[in-house]
Amino acid sequence: MAKEDPEAGSVLFRVLSEAEGRQGAGESALLVLEQLRMFAGGSVKRCKERNLDKAFQILAGTSKGMWELDGDTVLSLARCVVACQIEATGSSSTFCRLEKIVTKLAEGNESLVSKQVSEFMDYFSKDNEPLSRQTLQTVCIFIEESTMGRRYWTNKFMPVLRCIAATFDAILKDPSARNEEWQHLTVKICLQLFKWMPKEVSRLAWDGTDNTGVLQSILGSLLQIMVGKSAGKDTRLLVGIAVSMLVNTAPKPTQGARAVLSLYRLLDRGGGSIIHEAEGTMDNYEGECRFGMLSVVPSDWNPDGLETLVLTRGLLSCCKKEILSCRLDGPKQACLLLDVLFPVVLALMEEPMDHHYYCFQVFSLWLQSFRESLDEIWKAKGDRVLADTSSLLQRLVQLLWNNAESPVEGISESVRCSFQLLLESYSLECDHFEAQERPFYEELLQRTILMPWQARARYFALVSVLPYLGPEKVLDLYKDLPGHLLSCLSTNHLCPVAAEVYKSILQLQRKAWTEGQGHVSEEELSRKWARPWLPTLSAALMSSNAFLQNHASSHLLGCTLRLFPASSALLAESFCGGHASQLRAWVALVNAQKAVAGALPADAATLERLDSCLCSEEENIRLAALSLLCATPRTNQALTGTEIRLLKEFLLLNLNCDSSAFRQLLQASMKKALVRMRDSSLAILRDKASNKMSQSNLEVSKQPGEHRDASLIQAVDFVEWLMQLCLSSVTPGSNYQRRKTSLLLLAAVMETCTDTWSPERKKGQPPRDMAMLLNWARSKGRWDYFCQANTLMLLSCLQDGTNEIRELASELFVCYFPPAFPTSLAAAALFQRAQEAISSPRVQEAESGAVLMKTILQKLDVSALRQLFPTAEEELAEQGRCLCFLEHLFAVLQDHFAVARQNLLKAACTTPIHGVVLALRRCLLEVPEVLDSMRRLQVAPRWQTFLSGLVTTAKDINSFLLGVLQGKQSSSIDQSASAPSFADMGNAIGSLIQLGKEWGSLEALEEDSVLLSEEHSLILTCCWVSVKEIGLLLGGLAEKVLPLAPPGNGRQLLPLRVVHLAAEIFQDTLLKCRHWGAVEGCSMGFTKFCTALLRHPDQKLQAIPETMQTQGLTLLKNPKSRSITRRAAGFPMLFLCIVAGEDPTKSRPLLASCVKTLLALAAEPLPCNWDQTVDLPQVSAVHVLQTLARGSGLGTALHKYIAPMMTLLLKALGSPSWAMRNAAIQLFGSLTVRLLGQKRTREDSASQEGLSSEALFSSYPQLRNILLGELTSAASEGTQRGKLCLYPSLYAILTFLAKLQPSADVPNSGSICFLEPLTQLSGNPIYAVREMSARALLPLVPLRDYGKVLLQLSSHLPQPEDAQSHNALHGRLLQIQALLKRALRVNCLPSDALLTIACRMEDRLWLLTSLQRCPSVRTAYLQVVSLLMGNCSQSFAQRVWKIVSSELADSPFQEKGGNSPVQVGLAAFYQDGAHFLCQEAARLGCPKRVGQLCGFLRRGSVDVQVAILRWVNEQEERTGLDLGKGLQLTLLENLEEVLKGEADCVLLKLYLEAFVHLHGEPTFQNRPFPHKTLGAGYKKCMEILLSMVESDRLSPELLSQALCVLAFLLTLSSEDHSIWERWAIVIEQCSKAVALEALRMAAAKSLKIAGGDLIRRAQLSSSSTLCSVALRLIDAGVALLQDGDHAVRHEAAVFASLLATPPQNSCVLLQANKALLSLLQLSLEKFGNEPETFAMLMHHLPTIPLSRALTELEAKGVVSLYKEDEPNVYAEPGILSQLLLPFLLQLHNRATNSPELQTAMYNWLKVAGPEIFSDLQRCRLWWHQDRDASLLLKALACPNVHIAASTLLARAALALCILDSAEERKVPGVDRIGLTSRELREEVLSVQEVLKAHGMVPAISATDSKRDT
Repeated sequence: MAKEDPEAGSVLFRVLSEAEGRQGAGESALLVLEQLRMFAGGSVKRCKERNLDKAFQILAGTSKGMWELDGDTVLSLARCVVACQIEATGSSSTFCRLEKIVTKLAEGNESLVSKQVSEFMDYFSKDNEPLSRQTLQTVCIFIEESTMGRRYWTNKFMPVLRCIAATFDAILKDPSARNEEWQHLTVKICLQLFKWMPKEVSRLAWDGTDNTGVLQSILGSLLQIMVGKSAGKDTRLLVGIAVSMLVNTAPKPTQGARAVLSLYRLLDRGGGSIIHEAEGTMDNYEGECRFGMLSVVPSDWNPDGLETLVLTRGLLSCCKKEILSCRLDGPKQACLLLDVLFPVVLALMEEPMDHHYYCFQVFSLWLQSFRESLDEIWKAKGDRVLADTSSLLQRLVQLLWNNAESPVEGISESVRCSFQLLLESYSLECDHFEAQERPFYEELLQRTILMPWQARARYFALVSVLPYLGPEKVLDLYKDLPGHLLSCLSTNHLCPVAAEVYKSILQLQRKAWTEGQGHVSEEELSRKWARPWLPTLSAALMSSNAFLQNHASSHLLGCTLRLFPASSALLAESFCGGHASQLRAWVALVNAQKAVAGALPADAATLERLDSCLCSEEENIRLAALSLLCATPRTNQALTGTEIRLLKEFLLLNLNCDSSAFRQLLQASMKKALVRMRDSSLAILRDKASNKMSQSNLEVSKQPGEHRDASLIQAVDFVEWLMQLCLSSVTPGSNYQRRKTSLLLLAAVMETCTDTWSPERKKGQPPRDMAMLLNWARSKGRWDYFCQANTLMLLSCLQDGTNEIRELASELFVCYFPPAFPTSLAAAALFQRAQEAISSPRVQEAESGAVLMKTILQKLDVSALRQLFPTAEEELAEQGRCLCFLEHLFAVLQDHFAVARQNLLKAACTTPIHGVVLALRRCLLEVPEVLDSMRRLQVAPRWQTFLSGLVTTAKDINSFLLGVLQGKQSSSIDQSASAPSFADMGNAIGSLIQLGKEWGSLEALEEDSVLLSEEHSLILTCCWVSVKEIGLLLGGLAEKVLPLAPPGNGRQLLPLRVVHLAAEIFQDTLLKCRHWGAVEGCSMGFTKFCTALLRHPDQKLQAIPETMQTQGLTLLKNPKSRSITRRAAGFPMLFLCIVAGEDPTKSRPLLASCVKTLLALAAEPLPCNWDQTVDLPQVSAVHVLQTLARGSGLGTALHKYIAPMMTLLLKALGSPSWAMRNAAIQLFGSLTVRLLGQKRTREDSASQEGLSSEALFSSYPQLRNILLGELTSAASEGTQRGKLCLYPSLYAILTFLAKLQPSADVPNSGSICFLEPLTQLSGNPIYAVREMSARALLPLVPLRDYGKVLLQLSSHLPQPEDAQSHNALHGRLLQIQALLKRALRVNCLPSDALLTIACRMEDRLWLLTSLQRCPSVRTAYLQVVSLLMGNCSQSFAQRVWKIVSSELADSPFQEKGGNSPVQVGLAAFYQDGAHFLCQEAARLGCPKRVGQLCGFLRRGSVDVQVAILRWVNEQEERTGLDLGKGLQLTLLENLEEVLKGEADCVLLKLYLEAFVHLHGEPTFQNRPFPHKTLGAGYKKCMEILLSMVESDRLSPELLSQALCVLAFLLTLSSEDHSIWERWAIVIEQCSKAVALEALRMAAAKSLKIAGGDLIRRAQLSSSSTLCSVALRLIDAGVALLQDGDHAVRHEAAVFASLLATPPQNSCVLLQANKALLSLLQLSLEKFGNEPETFAMLMHHLPTIPLSRALTELEAKGVVSLYKEDEPNVYAEPGILSQLLLPFLLQLHNRATNSPELQTAMYNWLKVAGPEIFSDLQRCRLWWHQDRDASLLLKALACPNVHIAASTLLARAALALCILDSAEERKVPGVDRIGLTSRELREEVLSVQEVLKAHGMVPAISATDSKRDT
């Protein structure tokens, strides 16, 4: 209707426009109709809404003229608009836009427009007939959004009410016809009627007219839906709101309250006793609900508990305040809100339910209603209801804390609002009753302070209480708040709440310091701010923790500068140094200043420091500096020339960054810069077009005309430069990082600097006059985005081996490039290349072929289609291009399958199945035009045939592949068969290989080979990847195709038979597959399949998953199969996929049935004669439960089954069957993750995971009893002295409890009951149990009880004469140590308690002496004492030192560590004793003790030496100055002895590592070596170390440490150049890409240590040996700066940074690429006259012959499955050749001063010149010949070809330069080279043109290279 009316109406208005006197109005009306026509014909919502906005603007601008039109004209226009309204009922925003037009038309013509609305509404007006879904939606939205529509339906109130009643009858009486959407709309229209027509409803419900039966029927239906389980959760919640709206129609509040009471009595849920007490004089009607004059008799209701939640939520969200707060009739005069609803809310919160979010939402709504009704409640009660001692206040607080840490999403926000509501209500009540004392605030703060800082909920309470206590008092009581906020900022999930606390404190502080104080200067305010906050914020901004620094700058710094602007000066003083942390903080500060002030300081000092930041080694510094350049508050502020220069330099150095986050942020910053360039350029062009200089806010408008033109040209040139840089960097010769970054930047260019409009984006659309800028740029020869060369370069990315590159390139190609292929690019060639790729056995190539196929299909037009398929039918080519294309792919699939049937080995090599299936999947499911084609009636029958054939073929392929892996060659396999064993599959594949030997000449298999053969891998890959792709294809088909409405013939595109076939495929795969990759892919598809079926309206389709689940459970009970779940991954996934597909808003009956069956099966006792080799049904059931518990798609649906699953697994842990115990352990792990969560990030510590015990047990109350019962039983059994009682579930329980977060400090904590069994378990005879019980004790003891528990434990420590159990004593000491360690960390122990504990431990010193014979007890006691040494007496500390040192001195000396056979635990005691001595020596710094410790390091046993060295290496902050110096001297003195002796390898490695560790400390490294400690022995040490590193007999780790130690020794003033030379050779060898990573890292560290010193000596020396060594080191540095490991590049960058920085200046670490340039520049400046420099540079210039690369490209043969990995995938030989060229050219320019260098270059030219010329000719001829276009596309994607071509051009440029110079100077012998410079130059230019035309490498010239460098 909407699509025809505007067309018809336009004829009338064309006649009207010609009429005299009304021409303007007629033209405007035509414009309105044109916009309506575009709206009706559009398909994109945002485009259609834009049309309506334009129509309204036109109408609003000419409304006076519209009034003068006659009635018929207005009526016709209104008819068009209302018709469009009816078509738009599915979109509320679109309907409202049309309603605005209707309202504007009605101005002055209301009766006419109302008449038109009524005519349309009459079409939907019926009586006593059920309303369809479309009618319900239309009526509903007209009542809700249309004034005239509401007026119409008010007049038709009774007829529509009767229709609604009839609709409810149709829905509820016929379950088969029940539809969720239909039900929902019917309830929604009731809600709208009750809301908008209260008078009409009130007459029926409360006045008792004759027509109450209709409304009574509707009310009964609503209550039936509310109570029934068949409706979805959303529909039931809507019923609650509708019923509440009906309550609101009560004329008196008491009537509404009595109706609510009657409803609760009917539901007979929580608060029932209160209801009966409150009824009083109410009439009782047995078995019915009295609702005014209506009565409802319940039918066969089966409530599930959700109905009370639904009703209560509806009442609290919508019911009138007068009804909720009114007093009820009766002796109690109860208040509905307090005495009825609050007990119901309490009952909902206490019952374990699945809908915890909605339960807490009800509680929050109750608090809101309570706050709004306080005045009425005070009147009703006559006294305070929130007194400090009132039970109501205590209950509310307890409820909030119980739910504060709930893991359910959304509850945390409700908790914060609830805290605020509660405190606001408490404050209002205190004000009302004039209460001066308000202790509740401080009580809440104290409770908050005592909670662990990791508890997120504490900050909600803190923010809420801040306004009432004031910031100063809070900071005074909570001293640790600044430190805790910093800890939160380093944790992602705590950062927002910490920032909110900080911001709230600052706002309150500024308010307190300025109100009533007169004028206070900003400087004074900033000084006040600085006292508590400057150290905290400075420490955060300079922190090395990236999370803390980023969050502080983004969350704290901005609000600080806004509230206290003068604080920037105070902060800047803290960041004036050159350290990386200060640079990082400085950039953050300047960034925040710019964001606040809008401008960047342009002084020289700022720019110099900014330049240093842009080259910094740290990524976050570089990104922050880039943001300074790119971002401004105004997008039309042009970039300056300096900013553009810095941007270019930055981009050239940062394209190959290997951080994904860096790339994303780089793209975001560049988008801002590009938008600035675009908008400023458009502003200039607009001004030029209007030919006037407006004095607007545009900065560019203030510039002179020539400057503005220069700014425009500069912006356009930069975009052109950036586009060329990106396109030249996406070639396959670049590494992944550079290609990904370049594509992201290219996407930024396309998004900002083209006129492509993207309907799916709400923001970021191009300006309307973007074409003006594009035309101007193209007129200057710029911005030719879509030329053939650019298109070809982007096409090379579509063939990339990585998914990210392919997808991003495809998206750019489809979204921004022209809709059809350019004429110069043949679609047939691209199609042929895609076919070759999908026929490759390599998965990556097949994936690239699929992307190519998808891209071709998206760009396919009729002409291209005829190019590809000349024989296609004309009609089909016009109507079904997609179908024609897909039918061809389907035919290819059938051909490949036919080959596989004949010879699977041949098919796996040449025609694998998986590539075609993947191409079909991506084309079918990811191309929008395919689904549009399926909706067309003309091609629908052919689509049905195609899809049916595709699924049937997929079934045949799947059965064939699974069958051959079982050793069966038939096309079908036994349905009852289980998955074959790996041995069976190996035998089956071996047979296939033998059968396939007849094809080709394949090598015979080696029978004794351990590794899989190439043929074996080929067949496995073909089978498993094909099976996976079939599963993904079928799942996507079900997801996309099943929801489509049937075409005009009424037949589904996927008939029921075909869906059953797909279900069989999934079932076969999951039951008979072992490969996890195939199972995972199939499971993803099967989940989509089940989801589509379970949510489809067809009942037959809905029943398929249930049938499959029933069959699976039946198979589960079959004990005959072997290893169906233990080693086969698929079977449990069958159940997970089915239940995950259920609608989460409904009751999940399949999940309930599945879990109950599995629990019952798993709990069955094992048979008497069970066989360990056969899968038991019980074991299989536990495995399936474990898979369900692990599945993330089930969300909170499993919560109700947590307790029974925990009971089951604890029992199963004691099973005699190993398989059962193994399954139980896996289930335990899955449940632990589900309950406590996983580690959020790698940086977060373990203490930030999980829940506290209060939060856990409040969510799962039954879990407390289960765990406590098991612990109590285990503790009672373990106390039987002399017996070892094993309790299998004990360790699992203790592990679970130990993972909890620390307990909140709450009185009467529910975790107290665990303390007694845990303390009893301290005497368990099993060591691991004692240790874990100590860890489990930590989270269960409230902080306030730490002192009490520690005093209790320490009081039971025995004296020597007391009877004792070593186990009990050891366990008690472990518990003391665990509690004491945490208590000291959080500082929660009172000083008197700490002193008492220390005294008691001093009294038990005998536990450390030889009187105590158990080393484990002595170790535990020593660990406790180590924690208390700061609180113990000095004499006690000396005695402990003496005892420990004497024990270590008497320890037996071992030649090899770790072999002390004396006593169990003695080695651990020696280790802890050594650590104790180290800690004490570091703490006290006493020279005597330092000397004793160093003596142990010289003469102690191996165990003691190892312990000391390990302690040294583990100290992140190194050691104190005195101890560190003593250890350093000791290591130096003993180095020769250790190296000469036959020390243990472990000891030697630790010794060398400690040497490097101590001397690596800057305070030590800058201190000169004490030469007298070594004397001449250091030369012997170096000789030994050199011999070690030159041999390959030692481990890489030991060699790496030796290399670093050698570097330290070399920094001594050695004149022995031979040692330097030998060392440099080793460094050069270790820096190669083929060397081990440990050796490459050691080489980089060695360069950092000694390389700079040697190179500086070489600069000052005339020794050729030193120069040669220096160049070797620079050569190694260049190689290491391109290493594939980021850490190695970092160390090499430090080396280069030290070289680039004068010794007297502080070193700024350079980014790796900048460091590489600095090394090359250094070699040129300092060693530019040396021939070795030329050799070194040429060594790094790749020499891949282009002819060889082309020959390999043309070679055809069997493709291997895997490519050989490159030793360094990060290296970029082609990019490096471009980088080296300018340095080589500069070196050539210097050759005039060095005859040796000149000779070396001429010698190189003689050898390489003819070869270069030959390769250039081969290159030109190869591309000029008439070659297969597919081969050219293959060359386009070949990295070796790109690298060879790029290197060839670079070498040719160098050769040309040398040849020019030689000819100019007439060097003898130049004529014998065989070519002239003219010939070479012509050949180079010709090759450049050819390569550029074919999308290969860009032209390279010396001038460009010099400019870029």
